[in-house]
Amino acid sequence: MADTAQPLESPTQPARTAGYCAVCDRFVVRGLDGSCPEGHPAETVSGRRILGPDEAAPVLPRFNLAAFLIPPIWGPAHGQWVGAIFLPVWLFTDSIIATAGRGGVATGVTATLVVVLTLAFGAFFAKRANGLAYRRVMHRMTAEEYLAAQRRWAIAAVPLAAVLLGWALWFRLVFTR
Repeated sequence: MADTAQPLESPTQPARTAGYCAVCDRFVVRGLDGSCPEGHPAETVSGRRILGPDEAAPVLPRFNLAAFLIPPIWGPAHGQWVGAIFLPVWLFTDSIIATAGRGGVATGVTATLVVVLTLAFGAFFAKRANGLAYRRVMHRMTAEEYLAAQRRWAIAAVPLAAVLLGWALWFRLVFTR
């Protein structure tokens, strides 16, 4: 793990700090009162990382592939317990798709709507995932270390998601008729 020592604040000149603005959905350099430069109040900016004189606020990717592909695993592993909700949502979506295979047009429209909503929910979770997860570990991990860990998660998530999807298809074809 790299040295994460931060510069000390001087009593004469306060150090520049960064925090995660929940409204902007990104890390920002905080104002003297702790607010966001976009005018959001200090209550919307969480975390406090002291920045060096020329250091910029951490920039995180806008989408987390592992959080999108395997949210029931990635979410709880990163303290985002809402990810566990995806497992029953996926089971519900699977049931709706299976029912649509036996139903009429209205059932197919309903199944399509449920699939689109499930994917939209997953995309929203994946979009917010990096900022929410990093603010939990920013006191012990640099942005570069966090991003390296997320790259490893993404590499593992692709084959794992393929295996889970294959298993679900196999189960649906073999055990439900």
